[in-house]
Amino acid sequence: MNKTLLALGPVVVAATLSAAKPQWPQFRGPNASGVADDARPPVRFGPDTNLLWKADAPPGLSGPVVCGDRVFLTGFAGKELVTLAYDGRDGREVWRRAAPATSIEPCHEFSSPAVPTPCTDGKRVYVYFGSFGVVAYDFAGAEVWRRRFERLPSQYGTATSPILAGGSLILQRDGDSTNAQLVALSPTTGKTVWESSRPLAGSCYSTPMVWRHDGIEELIVQGKGRVAAYDLGGGPPKWWVRGWGFSAVTTPVAGDGMLFAGGSGMGDPTGPDDPLMDWKRLVGEFDANKDGQLALDEVPLSVVWHIRKELPMDVPGNSFPMRNLMQWLVDTDKNGIVTKAEWDASEAFAKDKFNADRFVAIRPGGREDSTGSHVQWETTKGLSEMPSPLFYRGRLHFLRDGGLWTVVDPKTGKRTVDRERLGSGGQAVASPIAANGHIYTVNESGTFVVLRAGDTLDVAAVNKLGESVRCTPALADRALYVRSAGHLWAFGTAPQPSVSANPNP
Repeated sequence: MNKTLLALGPVVVAATLSAAKPQWPQFRGPNASGVADDARPPVRFGPDTNLLWKADAPPGLSGPVVCGDRVFLTGFAGKELVTLAYDGRDGREVWRRAAPATSIEPCHEFSSPAVPTPCTDGKRVYVYFGSFGVVAYDFAGAEVWRRRFERLPSQYGTATSPILAGGSLILQRDGDSTNAQLVALSPTTGKTVWESSRPLAGSCYSTPMVWRHDGIEELIVQGKGRVAAYDLGGGPPKWWVRGWGFSAVTTPVAGDGMLFAGGSGMGDPTGPDDPLMDWKRLVGEFDANKDGQLALDEVPLSVVWHIRKELPMDVPGNSFPMRNLMQWLVDTDKNGIVTKAEWDASEAFAKDKFNADRFVAIRPGGREDSTGSHVQWETTKGLSEMPSPLFYRGRLHFLRDGGLWTVVDPKTGKRTVDRERLGSGGQAVASPIAANGHIYTVNESGTFVVLRAGDTLDVAAVNKLGESVRCTPALADRALYVRSAGHLWAFGTAPQPSVSANPNP
């Protein structure tokens, strides 16, 4: 294997990665929170600064997980779905195993067949691929068990990650199928412990988490149409809050006794209208036969909707021909003609709060449909599309495309920082993480902005990796682990030796 090892790496990391239990055990670390406040990663880092080691990594979008002196990843190498174990002390690839998938699921060009992040309990590492199912390995790379699952249809491919909760391995297998399910497996055997059908869930890219409050634990699952709470022992949902007419991407977080969940949809309904979406303008410009309607072929394919204005139009998935949009969403009777009534109905759909961008704070104690009874506050402004929110030190944080940063009081929803620019720009894919009073953000181009946590925008450092980063990094002890487009990086600092009060005894 071709890898680059930095001279200062092995000694430093050997001293820091010796814990018996996982330090960053799953997607976004402990309980998908993004927080490891006992870690002490460097604030300044880069290809020539505080680099412990750098190793080759195959294509893929799973984040690293860390346990003791092992770092785990998955990838798509050639035509194989693979799981990799690295030595956290020097970046050496310890083992690589392939999942025996007979075919690979289709996915968006921006995505990968290897998106779900592994999880570990310190004994085994568990990996999930939509093209195959689940495989469990011990830390030496021996397969413990495998469990095939039906591939569920999804527009962009599988992205949800497995978690360990309530003594089980939990999978949120949402998809555009009546066979969608929430399933709990035995970590030792892979056999089903319980399952709950989710036939109306639709495709989803979120990962479950556990909400601990009032002496109980609830498994929180965000999907298309609602966020719901399940008992860790299985059964139907205990309560739910409705909304989100489109696929869920982000993962909920909890803090200050409340749950916080939301995501993007058809945009902020309180924001300014897109000039391209003006019916009078469209009819005036493209209604060739002047009948007050728009035949689809009257609208040139060159007329393109720029979806995320914070990003260039040529970013994959950031533009959509208006003709196709009208055919898909507006022409409800599918006769090839869009009327004023159909256009008005599509506008009402887009601005309905259940289809728009929406983020809510939920109080505990709900029963069944709690949409009207347990939502403390909600907002539609400045929400993340792909990065999950971060709850850290009594504040909620959002990272939006274009490097827009928002900080919110979780009790009231009041903003102390409202879409202020970090200076990094670009697309936001990876979720922000936090440790030791600092918050780490990264954009798709690999620019990290490290912030001091607080009620103002306080930049501590800007670090440029020089490679694309779309995966949420990992924190463990004194190290930060980053998966880029072609590598796995470890950044850290050496523990300071004690200094004798009398240097010359």
